[in-house]
Amino acid sequence: MKNNFLVLVSLFVSLNMLSQSMTNDQTSDNDYLSSKTTPVFKGYKNTMGSIYANKEFQIGSIYKDGKLVASNVALRYNVQAEEIELKANTNASATVANVIKANQNISVRILNDDFVYLISPDKNQKAGYFMVIAQGAKLTVYKKIIKDFVEGKESANSYSRDVPDTFKEKEQLYIVSSKGHLTKLPKGKTKREKLLVSKEDQMSTYIQTNNLNLRREKDLHQALDYFNAL
Repeated sequence: MKNNFLVLVSLFVSLNMLSQSMTNDQTSDNDYLSSKTTPVFKGYKNTMGSIYANKEFQIGSIYKDGKLVASNVALRYNVQAEEIELKANTNASATVANVIKANQNISVRILNDDFVYLISPDKNQKAGYFMVIAQGAKLTVYKKIIKDFVEGKESANSYSRDVPDTFKEKEQLYIVSSKGHLTKLPKGKTKREKLLVSKEDQMSTYIQTNNLNLRREKDLHQALDYFNAL
């Protein structure tokens, strides 16, 4: 009788722990998943390019307030809809994906790229995801991926070919100062140099010594790392 009682107690404790674990997992999911789901879209037929930063799901992680809340999940960024889609894994044949909450407290890492959700100061651009290019105490730089739809054209004669519809990808860099202001980073080499040199006298010498062209992303990274270390 005593043994049966102990077995029942042990079973009750195990079930309670399992129930609590399931509840915690559900709560964790609710922390970063929206109530929305979306079909796993394969792409438009007879169209060049894609509405995604990468049309394939890739392994990634999700963070809330800087803390890891999910890892080894399959993610992809829908640029057109400004959504991060999620599947349990890249091999899953699921036809429906979950959607991450569009929240400034939630960020994702897809492979080695970090994405954050920001409110843009540009009235012509809605809030959305920005890729982190460089982050420092003095200056942070984000990249905004843009997908423009360009309508195709039928060939005018038998000597030319049809031009298919195309999603053309563009990029725009933004900087965030220590005061939190988000502004477009100029594209010209000279304008970018002036932006950094006006803040730190050493930058002019560093740029010249290392023969940096700030229009090149690699050189811009190097200059920003040095700038934030000053």
